[in-house]
Amino acid sequence: MMAFLASDDAGFVNGVNLSADGGLHASNGQPNFHTRRTRLTSKPMDPLSAIFSSVNVQQARTYRVEATAPWGFHSTHGSNIRFVLVLGGAAALQTQFRSQPLSLRNGDLFILFDDSNFSFADEVNSSSVSCEALESLKVGNTVRFGGGGVQTTLMAGHFAVDRAAARAIFKILPTFLHLQLDEKRGHPFQSVLELLSLETERPGLASQEMIDRLCEMLFIHSIRAFTSEQDHEYRGWLAGLADPQLGKAIELLHAQLQKNWTIDSLAASAGMSRSSFASRFKLIVGQSPLEYLTHWRIHRACVLMRGTEFKIAKIAKDVGYASESAFTKAFKRVMQATPSEFRGESRQQLQS
Repeated sequence: MMAFLASDDAGFVNGVNLSADGGLHASNGQPNFHTRRTRLTSKPMDPLSAIFSSVNVQQARTYRVEATAPWGFHSTHGSNIRFVLVLGGAAALQTQFRSQPLSLRNGDLFILFDDSNFSFADEVNSSSVSCEALESLKVGNTVRFGGGGVQTTLMAGHFAVDRAAARAIFKILPTFLHLQLDEKRGHPFQSVLELLSLETERPGLASQEMIDRLCEMLFIHSIRAFTSEQDHEYRGWLAGLADPQLGKAIELLHAQLQKNWTIDSLAASAGMSRSSFASRFKLIVGQSPLEYLTHWRIHRACVLMRGTEFKIAKIAKDVGYASESAFTKAFKRVMQATPSEFRGESRQQLQS
């Protein structure tokens, strides 16, 4: 079972342009390392894989918490994705989105995707310390604190992602997820959590790299769990992909970005009339087909400008624009900045 709160659901997806060998290269033919671990393939990817190829989970931190009642901790800010897994015992979760506390039991996972506040405690009225103070109590990777009563064991952590590259994901995700240990959380997801818990408790060689990768898998499995739920309604590109009428057209659009797509050609690929396709697309995805195409092309261009040294004219062509001027006009309309301004700001961020 999963609890969630909906957020802005209009979205678009990104992709990457590839050299013939599947690598990311600068204009001089040498590898470019402006972005970390951008995984590329010369084969067409589904939109979700295209996004995750450039998300780059980094700065993952996890630690084990052995808390004895009474105990509590709270977070007041944080730009990273934060999560808590209950390994044993029980806890009360409070967030600004619920009027009543949420009871978490053994196996429950809480994931927060934005900078909202939250608190964990054995009881609602227990005093608490900040997450920063909690981390300062670590001995190795374990925090032991509390009043000496009944113990609850948790795994807490946080990790950073490239939010610009993952913008399409955050557009459709709820503010937080509460995932319970039941048949809906499959064995692969549970295995990731168990491995992450084990690596946190007993780190080995290359432990940080292992934790980064496991947090990346946790992120992906969380989104899979969200999209697999059938008892909620949401709009956006994931809903479009899942739609039996729109899905094929959206997949073709992503696979053939440079094609001169029109509503007529997209409708034909979906086996629908022009008017039926346009109205259903707007209803399910939250954007018109051509708005969706424009946003996706611009987001893909952003990924290329952040991760390569390709000239802007080449990027414009690679994302489907006949001229650099047409690309610049569309880019500025979507991003409120010219391509050159965006690239300059991105370089400053990478150097800071």
